[in-house]
Formats: sequence, C-alpha cells, structure tokens
Amino acid sequence: MNTLATVLGFASGFALMGYHQPPLNLLATSLVIDATLAPLTAIIASRHGRSGALWAVLGFAFGMWALAAILILTRRPEPPYSSPQHRSSPPPSDAA
Repeated sequence: MNTLATVLGFASGFALMGYHQPPLNLLATSLVIDATLAPLTAIIASRHGRSGALWAVLGFAFGMWALAAILILTRRPEPPYSSPQHRSSPPPSDAA
C-alpha cells in the first residue's frame, strides 16, 4: 500500500509539495484530486482539438502532469474549409 500511495502521490503532485500523511490518507486525497483533474483536462483537450476521452483517462492516471502537458501542447490546426461557411457553392444572392 505504501508503494501505491507513493506513486499516486507523485502523480497528483502531493509528494513534490511535501505532503506527508499516512498512506491511506494520501491515497484517498490523490484519487479525489485526480478525479477532479480528469474532466478539467478533458475539457481543455477538446478545446485544443484533441480527444477529450483520452485526455480524461490521462488526467485521472497522471493528475497534474497530464494537465500541464495539455496546457503546454499547442492547438491542432483546423483542416482548411472544414466549417460550413466555406462550401464550394457560391453564397446566396440578396439582389433579387
């Protein structure tokens, strides 16, 4: 249990901040923080054009590290002419 608490402590960032609690307390706190960071990471990832589901799993598994990674990664460029405004047909005319 100590090893699992240590791994989750580093994944959530608590071990780097000097958070020293009994293993069960550290385990519970890390899981709550990681569960809170997962949807936040997914939302930011989807706004950056990346898979929200994949980043939610990464956010739960790696906590603050996944959040930092998605904040550092640049946005994916949108493919040209992907929006409905850029269709090949000409725009409607209001002259008539």
